[in-house]
Amino acid sequence: MNKPKGFTLVELMITVAILGLLLSLALPAYNNHFKRSKFTEVVLASNGVQRAVELCYHRYVDLSKCDDFSKLGRKKSDFTAPKHVSNIEISNSSGFTITSTATADASKSNGDTYIIQGQLNAGQLIWQLSQTSTCIRNGTC
Repeated sequence: MNKPKGFTLVELMITVAILGLLLSLALPAYNNHFKRSKFTEVVLASNGVQRAVELCYHRYVDLSKCDDFSKLGRKKSDFTAPKHVSNIEISNSSGFTITSTATADASKSNGDTYIIQGQLNAGQLIWQLSQTSTCIRNGTC
């Protein structure tokens, strides 16, 4: 007598259940990784503004002459042109900051921010990521 070849219904159901479980665990991690890769456009746009500020500062040796896009000789749209950057702001009110905001596609919450702060130290402009950046809390930067 020949043994039947193939899988039983129970074996197929167990296989489908295992695949479903693996997908339910892997899909959120994949989405998070995908959003983080999109958020790199926000970081790169911020770095472009940062370099423009540094060039302006080395030319005029005065940060108050570098706290606006028109003073940098650039347009804001030069830096918000990438698909996943919704806004970039320069502020010199309480320390020099560049705040970039991501679109919803590149954020876990709507509009993660990437904030870098510049401080003068012995005539050099030193930059660091602000702890108030929402991208740190959400894990996108």
